[in-house]
Formats: sequence, C-alpha cells, structure tokens
Amino acid sequence: MSTIYEQRPKNTLRNFAAAAALVGWVALGLQLWLTVTLVLSQGRGLGMALVIYFGFFTILSNLLATLVLSAWRVGPGFPGHGWLTRPVSLTTAASAITIVGLVYFFILRHTWQPEGAQFVADALLHYVMPVLMVVFWACAAPALTITWGSAPWLLLYPVSYLLYVFVRGELVSLYPYPFIDVLTIGYPAALRSSMGLLVAYALVAGLYIWLKRLQTKQP
Repeated sequence: MSTIYEQRPKNTLRNFAAAAALVGWVALGLQLWLTVTLVLSQGRGLGMALVIYFGFFTILSNLLATLVLSAWRVGPGFPGHGWLTRPVSLTTAASAITIVGLVYFFILRHTWQPEGAQFVADALLHYVMPVLMVVFWACAAPALTITWGSAPWLLLYPVSYLLYVFVRGELVSLYPYPFIDVLTIGYPAALRSSMGLLVAYALVAGLYIWLKRLQTKQP
C-alpha cells in the first residue's frame, strides 16, 4: 500500500506540516524543560523527570502527531516515514490529540491555573496542536484508504497507553491523571474511567472514519 506522502506530495500541505511540526517540537521541548526543572527542584533525579514526562497521554499524543507531521514534511528520509505517513497512523494521531484537547477542556483545565511558560506550553499542547493536527488530517488523509476495517488498529494506541500506565503505576506508584489514579480512587473507579476514555476515543475515531468515507460518496 502506498503512503499518503506518495499519493499527495503537495507543497502547500507539506509547508503546513512543517509549520505545525515546528509548533509541536517547541511545545514538547518547552514542557520537557519545565518538567525537568520542577522535578530537579524537588530533589528528584533526571530519570524520574523523564518517567513523569513520558507518562502523560498529552505528551505521547503530541509526540505522535509531531512525528507524523515531520515525516510528511521531510519525506522518505525521515525514520519510520513509511509507517508514520499511512492513513491509519495519521488518523490515530488525529483521534488521540482530539481526545487530548477535549479531556483537557472539559475535565482538567479547571484543576489548575498555569502561568508564564507553563501557560504557553499548555496552550500549545492542548489547544493549538489539536487544531493543527486535525486540519492537517482533514486535508491529507485520503478517503479511499480509511475504512471501517481500520478501526481496530486505531484502538491499539489508547489500549497500549492504558496498559502502560497501569503497569508503570504498579512499578513507580505514579499515575498521570486523577481519574485513573489507582492510589487515590482504587482500581474499580480507575478502570471505569479508562473504559470511558476508550469509548470517547472510539467515538472520535469512528467519526473521523465516517467523515472520510462520506467523502467517497461525493462527486
């Protein structure tokens, strides 16, 4: 199966991907610096800072989106280009980062008041990048290659993330979000929240597949 990049090598779209990828790398780098600085100031090591940083669905989803955008812009020379530019990867990134924006807006933004550089990082990761990624997906993902058969593959990422979070939590007693914090709310409540997130993700992914399939019916 040919990649999206091979199907639609449009300069305008690639330039958009470059700009969006730059935003993504800046946001990820800024948040990494903020996380490392905070954790080191608490007397903990760099290793713990990285464990905390890479525990967030926000970070991993923004990283996936940024890699997809970078692969599109750079071309076949980018590591993992063939996989990152496939419709399933692109739609996974769009679905995941949509969930990032929705969960933050409706659930998490009320729990704290970031300021300064943290406010900038938050805005880029939770608002700007989701919009940029979804716009790119809408323009780049070829409708004919996104089918309902892709649905199970789209769910692989969130299921893997939740497994990772719970295993990681057992090992280091850290959970990235209060609604899946086993130490605070227990396993039953954390699992219910996880199932709710999977359902929300499945609905978003299903919506994106439906929208692209709808395009195939247009003249």
